[in-house]
Amino acid sequence: MNSLSNRSPSSTPTRKRIACSQIRAGMYLVRILDSWWKSPFFVHRRLLRSQDVPQLVQSGIQEVEIDISKGLDVSCDSGPVTLDDGCEIMQETVTHRHREDSSFQEPEPFSPDLHSLERENQEQLIKLRGDAIAAMEGVFEGVKTGQMIPLHALHATAQEFIQKALAHPTVLAEIMLIEQLEQFDKTLYSHVVDTAVLSILVGLQLGWDVKLLEEVAVAALLHDVGYMRLPLNLVQAWWGRTGIDHTLLRQHVTIGMALIDKKSQFSHEIVQMVREHHAYQDGSGYPNVQSGEPVSASGKLLGLADYFDELLAEGNTSGTFPVALAIRRMYQEAQKGKFPLLFVEALIRVFGVYPVGTIVQLSTGEHAVVVKQNPEVSVKPHVKIIRAPNGQILAEPEVKNLVLDADLGHEVSIMKVLNPADHSINFREIFS
Repeated sequence: MNSLSNRSPSSTPTRKRIACSQIRAGMYLVRILDSWWKSPFFVHRRLLRSQDVPQLVQSGIQEVEIDISKGLDVSCDSGPVTLDDGCEIMQETVTHRHREDSSFQEPEPFSPDLHSLERENQEQLIKLRGDAIAAMEGVFEGVKTGQMIPLHALHATAQEFIQKALAHPTVLAEIMLIEQLEQFDKTLYSHVVDTAVLSILVGLQLGWDVKLLEEVAVAALLHDVGYMRLPLNLVQAWWGRTGIDHTLLRQHVTIGMALIDKKSQFSHEIVQMVREHHAYQDGSGYPNVQSGEPVSASGKLLGLADYFDELLAEGNTSGTFPVALAIRRMYQEAQKGKFPLLFVEALIRVFGVYPVGTIVQLSTGEHAVVVKQNPEVSVKPHVKIIRAPNGQILAEPEVKNLVLDADLGHEVSIMKVLNPADHSINFREIFS
Protein backbone atom coordinates (compact mmCIF):
# COMPACT_ATOMS: atom_id res chain seq x y z
CA MET A 1 0.00 0.00 0.00
CA ASN A 2 1.34 3.42 -0.91
CA SER A 3 2.54 5.79 1.76
CA LEU A 4 0.31 8.71 2.67
CA SER A 5 3.19 11.00 1.77
CA ASN A 6 2.63 10.00 -1.85
CA ARG A 7 -1.06 10.79 -1.78
CA SER A 8 -2.51 14.21 -2.47
CA PRO A 9 -5.90 15.76 -1.89
CA SER A 10 -8.38 14.92 -4.64
CA SER A 11 -8.77 17.48 -7.36
CA THR A 12 -12.23 18.69 -8.37
CA PRO A 13 -12.85 19.53 -12.05
CA THR A 14 -15.22 22.35 -11.06
CA ARG A 15 -12.45 24.22 -9.26
CA LYS A 16 -10.44 26.95 -10.97
CA ARG A 17 -7.39 29.00 -10.12
CA ILE A 18 -7.99 32.61 -11.09
CA ALA A 19 -6.18 35.90 -10.64
CA CYS A 20 -7.45 38.04 -7.79
CA SER A 21 -8.27 40.75 -10.34
CA GLN A 22 -10.94 38.42 -11.81
CA ILE A 23 -13.00 37.85 -8.70
CA ARG A 24 -16.52 39.22 -8.33
CA ALA A 25 -19.56 38.83 -6.14
CA GLY A 26 -21.40 35.56 -6.59
CA MET A 27 -18.27 33.45 -6.96
CA TYR A 28 -17.68 30.66 -4.46
CA LEU A 29 -14.25 31.02 -2.85
CA VAL A 30 -12.53 27.77 -1.89
CA ARG A 31 -9.18 29.09 -0.71
CA ILE A 32 -6.53 31.73 -1.28
CA LEU A 33 -3.27 30.66 -2.93
CA ASP A 34 -1.05 32.80 -0.74
CA SER A 35 0.00 33.25 2.88
CA TRP A 36 -2.87 33.29 5.39
CA TRP A 37 -1.42 36.52 6.83
CA LYS A 38 -2.73 38.34 3.76
CA SER A 39 -6.23 36.93 4.04
CA PRO A 40 -8.99 39.26 5.28
CA PHE A 41 -11.17 36.23 6.12
CA PHE A 42 -11.10 33.57 8.82
CA VAL A 43 -13.17 31.07 6.79
CA HIS A 44 -12.50 30.91 3.08
CA ARG A 45 -15.16 28.53 1.80
CA ARG A 46 -17.85 31.12 1.14
CA LEU A 47 -20.06 32.74 -1.46
CA LEU A 48 -18.45 36.12 -2.12
CA ARG A 49 -20.51 39.23 -1.49
CA SER A 50 -19.92 42.66 -2.98
CA GLN A 51 -18.14 43.88 0.17
CA ASP A 52 -15.80 40.87 0.12
CA VAL A 53 -14.30 41.64 -3.30
CA PRO A 54 -12.36 44.84 -2.49
CA GLN A 55 -11.11 43.27 0.76
CA LEU A 56 -9.57 40.40 -1.19
CA VAL A 57 -8.01 42.61 -3.86
CA GLN A 58 -6.57 45.16 -1.46
CA SER A 59 -5.01 42.35 0.64
CA GLY A 60 -2.31 41.82 -1.99
CA ILE A 61 -3.31 38.22 -2.72
CA GLN A 62 -2.41 37.27 -6.29
CA GLU A 63 -4.47 34.11 -6.89
CA VAL A 64 -7.49 32.33 -5.44
CA GLU A 65 -9.32 29.08 -6.10
CA ILE A 66 -13.05 29.11 -6.86
CA ASP A 67 -15.67 26.39 -7.31
CA ILE A 68 -17.91 27.11 -10.30
CA SER A 69 -20.40 24.41 -9.27
CA LYS A 70 -21.32 26.50 -6.21
CA GLY A 71 -21.00 30.02 -7.61
CA LEU A 72 -20.38 32.10 -10.70
CA ASP A 73 -17.67 31.40 -13.26
CA VAL A 74 -15.27 33.90 -14.83
CA SER A 75 -16.94 35.74 -17.69
CA CYS A 76 -15.96 38.39 -20.18
CA ASP A 77 -18.88 40.76 -19.56
CA SER A 78 -17.21 42.69 -16.76
CA GLY A 79 -14.49 45.23 -17.10
CA PRO A 80 -11.81 46.17 -14.58
CA VAL A 81 -12.44 48.98 -12.16
CA THR A 82 -9.44 50.89 -10.74
CA LEU A 83 -9.57 51.80 -7.07
CA ASP A 84 -7.89 54.79 -5.49
CA ASP A 85 -4.86 52.72 -4.48
CA GLY A 86 -4.30 51.51 -8.03
CA CYS A 87 -5.65 47.97 -7.45
CA GLU A 88 -7.96 46.49 -10.04
CA ILE A 89 -11.03 44.40 -9.44
CA MET A 90 -13.72 43.00 -11.70
CA GLN A 91 -16.81 45.20 -11.42
CA GLU A 92 -19.74 43.39 -9.88
CA THR A 93 -22.14 42.56 -12.71
CA VAL A 94 -25.04 40.43 -11.62
CA THR A 95 -27.12 40.13 -14.79
CA HIS A 96 -30.63 38.79 -15.03
CA ARG A 97 -29.15 35.45 -16.08
CA HIS A 98 -27.02 35.35 -12.93
CA ARG A 99 -29.97 36.19 -10.70
CA GLU A 100 -31.85 33.23 -12.16
CA ASP A 101 -28.85 30.97 -11.53
CA SER A 102 -29.76 28.77 -8.54
CA SER A 103 -26.13 28.74 -7.43
CA PHE A 104 -26.25 32.45 -6.60
CA GLN A 105 -28.01 33.19 -3.34
CA GLU A 106 -28.23 36.33 -1.28
CA PRO A 107 -27.23 35.93 2.38
CA GLU A 108 -30.17 34.97 4.59
CA PRO A 109 -31.49 37.67 6.92
CA PHE A 110 -30.92 37.25 10.65
CA SER A 111 -33.50 35.13 12.41
CA PRO A 112 -34.07 34.80 16.17
CA ASP A 113 -34.14 31.04 15.60
CA LEU A 114 -30.46 31.09 14.63
CA HIS A 115 -29.36 31.45 18.26
CA SER A 116 -31.35 28.42 19.41
CA LEU A 117 -30.11 26.44 16.40
CA GLU A 118 -26.51 27.32 17.23
CA ARG A 119 -27.06 26.31 20.83
CA GLU A 120 -28.48 22.99 19.65
CA ASN A 121 -25.41 22.43 17.47
CA GLN A 122 -23.15 23.21 20.43
CA GLU A 123 -24.95 20.70 22.65
CA GLN A 124 -24.70 18.02 19.96
CA LEU A 125 -20.97 18.60 19.57
CA ILE A 126 -20.39 18.56 23.34
CA LYS A 127 -22.23 15.24 23.54
CA LEU A 128 -20.31 13.82 20.58
CA ARG A 129 -16.99 14.78 22.17
CA GLY A 130 -18.04 13.36 25.53
CA ASP A 131 -19.27 10.11 24.00
CA ALA A 132 -16.05 9.76 22.01
CA ILE A 133 -13.90 10.29 25.13
CA ALA A 134 -15.88 7.64 27.02
CA ALA A 135 -15.59 5.25 24.08
CA MET A 136 -11.82 5.75 23.82
CA GLU A 137 -11.47 5.06 27.53
CA GLY A 138 -13.22 1.75 26.90
CA VAL A 139 -10.97 0.98 23.92
CA PHE A 140 -7.76 1.80 25.79
CA GLU A 141 -8.80 -0.12 28.91
CA GLY A 142 -9.67 -3.08 26.70
CA VAL A 143 -6.14 -3.07 25.30
CA LYS A 144 -4.85 -3.81 28.81
CA THR A 145 -6.75 -7.10 28.84
CA GLY A 146 -5.90 -8.05 25.28
CA GLN A 147 -9.19 -7.11 23.63
CA MET A 148 -9.21 -6.41 19.90
CA ILE A 149 -9.26 -2.72 18.92
CA PRO A 150 -12.64 -2.01 17.22
CA LEU A 151 -11.56 -0.94 13.74
CA HIS A 152 -15.00 -0.14 12.32
CA ALA A 153 -16.14 1.77 15.41
CA LEU A 154 -13.09 4.04 15.22
CA HIS A 155 -13.68 4.75 11.54
CA ALA A 156 -17.34 5.54 12.30
CA THR A 157 -16.28 7.99 15.04
CA ALA A 158 -13.80 9.65 12.65
CA GLN A 159 -16.48 9.97 9.97
CA GLU A 160 -18.93 11.57 12.40
CA PHE A 161 -16.38 14.16 13.50
CA ILE A 162 -15.54 14.93 9.86
CA GLN A 163 -19.22 15.49 9.05
CA LYS A 164 -19.57 17.86 12.01
CA ALA A 165 -16.35 19.66 11.06
CA LEU A 166 -17.60 20.18 7.51
CA ALA A 167 -20.93 21.54 8.76
CA HIS A 168 -19.79 23.55 11.81
CA PRO A 169 -15.99 24.06 11.76
CA THR A 170 -15.94 27.21 13.90
CA VAL A 171 -18.35 25.87 16.52
CA LEU A 172 -16.44 22.57 16.78
CA ALA A 173 -13.14 24.41 17.34
CA GLU A 174 -14.73 26.65 19.98
CA ILE A 175 -16.33 23.71 21.79
CA MET A 176 -12.99 21.93 22.00
CA LEU A 177 -11.33 24.96 23.59
CA ILE A 178 -14.21 25.80 25.93
CA GLU A 179 -14.46 22.24 27.22
CA GLN A 180 -10.73 22.27 27.99
CA LEU A 181 -10.91 25.66 29.71
CA GLU A 182 -13.82 24.60 31.88
CA GLN A 183 -12.50 21.22 32.96
CA PHE A 184 -8.78 21.68 33.72
CA ASP A 185 -8.45 17.88 33.91
CA LYS A 186 -6.97 16.72 30.65
CA THR A 187 -6.87 12.94 30.39
CA LEU A 188 -5.21 10.63 27.90
CA TYR A 189 -8.64 9.84 26.43
CA SER A 190 -9.69 13.47 25.94
CA HIS A 191 -6.24 14.16 24.51
CA VAL A 192 -6.56 11.59 21.71
CA VAL A 193 -10.10 12.76 20.85
CA ASP A 194 -9.10 16.43 20.72
CA THR A 195 -6.00 15.55 18.67
CA ALA A 196 -8.29 13.79 16.16
CA VAL A 197 -10.66 16.78 16.02
CA LEU A 198 -7.78 19.21 15.59
CA SER A 199 -6.22 17.09 12.83
CA ILE A 200 -9.53 17.15 10.96
CA LEU A 201 -10.03 20.91 11.34
CA VAL A 202 -6.49 21.75 10.19
CA GLY A 203 -6.68 19.19 7.36
CA LEU A 204 -9.89 20.76 6.07
CA GLN A 205 -8.21 24.17 6.08
CA LEU A 206 -5.43 22.62 3.99
CA GLY A 207 -7.99 21.26 1.53
CA TRP A 208 -7.25 17.60 2.18
CA ASP A 209 -9.48 14.80 0.90
CA VAL A 210 -12.10 13.49 3.34
CA LYS A 211 -10.96 9.84 3.05
CA LEU A 212 -7.41 10.86 3.84
CA LEU A 213 -8.61 12.84 6.87
CA GLU A 214 -10.55 9.80 8.08
CA GLU A 215 -7.32 7.81 8.27
CA VAL A 216 -5.53 10.70 9.99
CA ALA A 217 -8.35 10.91 12.56
CA VAL A 218 -8.25 7.15 13.26
CA ALA A 219 -4.47 7.35 13.70
CA ALA A 220 -4.97 10.30 16.08
CA LEU A 221 -7.45 8.32 18.18
CA LEU A 222 -4.87 5.52 18.51
CA HIS A 223 -1.57 7.40 18.53
CA ASP A 224 -1.05 7.07 22.31
CA VAL A 225 -2.51 3.59 22.80
CA GLY A 226 1.01 2.31 23.59
CA TYR A 227 0.78 4.01 26.99
CA MET A 228 -1.61 1.22 28.02
CA ARG A 229 1.28 -1.25 28.12
CA LEU A 230 3.49 1.02 30.25
CA PRO A 231 3.38 1.21 34.07
CA LEU A 232 0.35 3.19 35.25
CA ASN A 233 2.36 5.36 37.64
CA LEU A 234 4.62 6.40 34.75
CA VAL A 235 1.69 7.46 32.57
CA GLN A 236 0.09 9.37 35.43
CA ALA A 237 3.40 11.14 36.06
CA TRP A 238 3.53 12.12 32.38
CA TRP A 239 0.14 13.78 32.48
CA GLY A 240 1.03 15.41 35.80
CA ARG A 241 4.43 16.43 34.35
CA THR A 242 6.31 15.25 37.47
CA GLY A 243 9.13 12.72 37.85
CA ILE A 244 9.06 11.71 34.19
CA ASP A 245 11.26 8.91 32.78
CA HIS A 246 11.34 10.01 29.15
CA THR A 247 13.41 7.05 27.96
CA LEU A 248 10.71 4.56 28.95
CA LEU A 249 7.86 6.87 27.95
CA ARG A 250 9.16 7.09 24.40
CA GLN A 251 8.57 3.39 24.00
CA HIS A 252 4.83 4.10 23.75
CA VAL A 253 5.35 4.80 20.04
CA THR A 254 6.79 1.39 19.11
CA ILE A 255 4.42 -0.37 21.51
CA GLY A 256 1.46 1.42 19.95
CA MET A 257 2.60 0.47 16.45
CA ALA A 258 2.78 -3.19 17.46
CA LEU A 259 -0.68 -3.08 19.02
CA ILE A 260 -2.47 -1.56 16.03
CA ASP A 261 -0.47 -3.56 13.49
CA LYS A 262 -1.56 -6.78 15.17
CA LYS A 263 -3.18 -9.12 12.61
CA SER A 264 -2.93 -6.28 10.04
CA GLN A 265 -6.15 -4.74 11.34
CA PHE A 266 -5.28 -1.22 10.30
CA SER A 267 -3.83 0.17 7.09
CA HIS A 268 -0.11 0.69 6.62
CA GLU A 269 -0.74 4.44 6.48
CA ILE A 270 -2.34 4.52 9.94
CA VAL A 271 0.53 2.51 11.42
CA GLN A 272 3.01 4.86 9.74
CA MET A 273 1.33 7.95 11.17
CA VAL A 274 1.41 6.51 14.69
CA ARG A 275 5.12 5.84 14.21
CA GLU A 276 5.77 9.39 12.99
CA HIS A 277 3.67 11.47 15.38
CA HIS A 278 6.74 12.45 17.45
CA ALA A 279 9.29 12.41 14.58
CA TYR A 280 8.85 16.01 13.28
CA GLN A 281 10.16 17.24 9.97
CA ASP A 282 13.42 18.71 11.33
CA GLY A 283 14.47 15.37 12.87
CA SER A 284 14.24 16.70 16.43
CA GLY A 285 11.77 14.07 17.59
CA TYR A 286 11.72 10.30 17.99
CA PRO A 287 12.04 7.61 16.80
CA ASN A 288 14.39 8.48 13.96
CA VAL A 289 12.80 8.02 10.54
CA GLN A 290 14.16 5.00 8.69
CA SER A 291 16.88 5.43 6.06
CA GLY A 292 16.62 9.20 6.17
CA GLU A 293 13.12 8.96 4.72
CA PRO A 294 11.16 12.19 5.25
CA VAL A 295 8.16 12.26 7.56
CA SER A 296 4.90 11.89 5.62
CA ALA A 297 2.57 14.86 5.30
CA SER A 298 -0.02 13.04 7.39
CA GLY A 299 2.57 12.24 10.05
CA LYS A 300 3.45 15.93 10.20
CA LEU A 301 -0.21 16.88 10.60
CA LEU A 302 -0.77 14.36 13.40
CA GLY A 303 2.47 15.47 15.08
CA LEU A 304 1.39 19.11 14.97
CA ALA A 305 -2.06 18.38 16.42
CA ASP A 306 -0.58 16.18 19.16
CA TYR A 307 2.08 18.74 20.10
CA PHE A 308 -0.42 21.60 20.19
CA ASP A 309 -2.91 19.74 22.37
CA GLU A 310 -0.12 18.73 24.75
CA LEU A 311 0.80 22.41 25.10
CA LEU A 312 -2.78 23.12 26.14
CA ALA A 313 -2.69 20.16 28.54
CA GLU A 314 0.43 21.60 30.18
CA GLY A 315 -1.46 24.82 30.68
CA ASN A 316 -4.52 23.11 32.05
CA THR A 317 -2.61 21.70 35.02
CA SER A 318 -2.33 25.26 36.31
CA GLY A 319 -4.90 26.98 34.12
CA THR A 320 -2.35 29.50 32.87
CA PHE A 321 -1.33 28.46 29.33
CA PRO A 322 -3.62 30.32 26.90
CA VAL A 323 -4.26 29.17 23.35
CA ALA A 324 -2.88 32.43 21.94
CA LEU A 325 0.54 31.75 23.50
CA ALA A 326 0.43 28.10 22.40
CA ILE A 327 -0.21 29.23 18.83
CA ARG A 328 2.62 31.76 19.06
CA ARG A 329 4.96 29.00 20.20
CA MET A 330 3.80 26.74 17.35
CA TYR A 331 4.56 29.50 14.86
CA GLN A 332 8.02 30.00 16.34
CA GLU A 333 8.65 26.23 16.12
CA ALA A 334 7.53 26.25 12.49
CA GLN A 335 9.93 29.07 11.67
CA LYS A 336 12.73 26.87 13.05
CA GLY A 337 11.61 23.97 10.85
CA LYS A 338 9.90 21.68 13.37
CA PHE A 339 6.53 21.90 11.60
CA PRO A 340 5.48 23.01 8.10
CA LEU A 341 4.68 26.72 8.26
CA LEU A 342 1.70 26.09 5.98
CA PHE A 343 0.23 23.70 8.56
CA VAL A 344 0.64 26.19 11.41
CA GLU A 345 -0.99 28.92 9.32
CA ALA A 346 -3.95 26.55 8.84
CA LEU A 347 -4.02 25.98 12.61
CA ILE A 348 -4.25 29.73 13.18
CA ARG A 349 -7.14 29.95 10.72
CA VAL A 350 -8.96 27.28 12.71
CA PHE A 351 -8.89 29.23 15.98
CA GLY A 352 -8.65 32.80 14.74
CA VAL A 353 -6.21 35.54 15.61
CA TYR A 354 -7.65 35.75 19.13
CA PRO A 355 -8.82 32.24 20.09
CA VAL A 356 -11.70 31.59 22.47
CA GLY A 357 -10.51 31.95 26.07
CA THR A 358 -7.89 34.61 25.29
CA ILE A 359 -7.79 37.48 27.80
CA VAL A 360 -7.38 40.81 26.04
CA GLN A 361 -7.20 44.54 26.67
CA LEU A 362 -9.55 46.64 24.55
CA SER A 363 -8.90 50.10 23.15
CA THR A 364 -11.35 51.38 25.79
CA GLY A 365 -8.99 50.15 28.53
CA GLU A 366 -11.37 47.36 29.56
CA HIS A 367 -10.22 43.77 30.06
CA ALA A 368 -12.22 41.01 28.40
CA VAL A 369 -12.28 37.32 27.54
CA VAL A 370 -12.84 36.21 23.93
CA VAL A 371 -15.96 34.02 24.01
CA LYS A 372 -16.79 33.54 20.33
CA GLN A 373 -15.25 34.10 16.92
CA ASN A 374 -16.61 36.23 14.10
CA PRO A 375 -15.46 33.96 11.23
CA GLU A 376 -15.51 36.73 8.63
CA VAL A 377 -13.58 39.25 10.76
CA SER A 378 -11.25 37.28 13.02
CA VAL A 379 -9.69 40.40 14.61
CA LYS A 380 -13.08 41.46 16.01
CA PRO A 381 -14.54 38.57 18.00
CA HIS A 382 -17.29 38.47 20.62
CA VAL A 383 -15.84 39.30 24.04
CA LYS A 384 -17.11 39.29 27.62
CA ILE A 385 -15.84 42.34 29.52
CA ILE A 386 -14.73 41.40 33.03
CA ARG A 387 -12.88 44.51 34.23
CA ALA A 388 -13.58 48.23 33.80
CA PRO A 389 -10.93 50.72 32.58
CA ASN A 390 -10.25 51.70 36.21
CA GLY A 391 -9.42 48.08 37.04
CA GLN A 392 -12.64 47.37 38.89
CA ILE A 393 -13.99 43.84 38.39
CA LEU A 394 -17.52 43.94 36.97
CA ALA A 395 -20.25 42.26 39.01
CA GLU A 396 -22.11 41.53 35.77
CA PRO A 397 -19.73 40.90 32.83
CA GLU A 398 -20.86 42.60 29.61
CA VAL A 399 -20.86 40.84 26.25
CA LYS A 400 -19.79 42.82 23.20
CA ASN A 401 -19.69 41.90 19.53
CA LEU A 402 -16.80 44.03 18.27
CA VAL A 403 -17.98 43.75 14.67
CA LEU A 404 -21.43 45.07 15.59
CA ASP A 405 -19.88 47.92 17.54
CA ALA A 406 -17.79 48.85 14.50
CA ASP A 407 -20.89 48.80 12.28
CA LEU A 408 -22.63 51.18 14.70
CA GLY A 409 -19.68 53.56 14.55
CA HIS A 410 -18.29 52.62 17.99
CA GLU A 411 -14.89 51.36 16.90
CA VAL A 412 -13.51 49.12 19.64
CA SER A 413 -10.35 47.13 18.97
CA ILE A 414 -8.19 44.60 20.78
CA MET A 415 -4.94 46.26 21.81
CA LYS A 416 -3.01 43.34 23.30
CA VAL A 417 -3.20 39.84 24.78
CA LEU A 418 -2.91 39.74 28.58
CA ASN A 419 -1.20 37.22 30.82
CA PRO A 420 -3.89 34.94 32.32
CA ALA A 421 -1.73 34.46 35.43
CA ASP A 422 -2.65 38.02 36.38
CA HIS A 423 -6.37 37.23 36.35
CA SER A 424 -8.44 34.88 38.45
CA ILE A 425 -11.13 33.67 36.06
CA ASN A 426 -13.76 30.99 36.45
CA PHE A 427 -14.12 29.89 32.82
CA ARG A 428 -17.10 27.72 33.68
CA GLU A 429 -18.98 30.89 34.65
CA ILE A 430 -17.64 32.84 31.68
CA PHE A 431 -18.99 30.34 29.16
CA SER A 432 -22.18 29.40 30.99
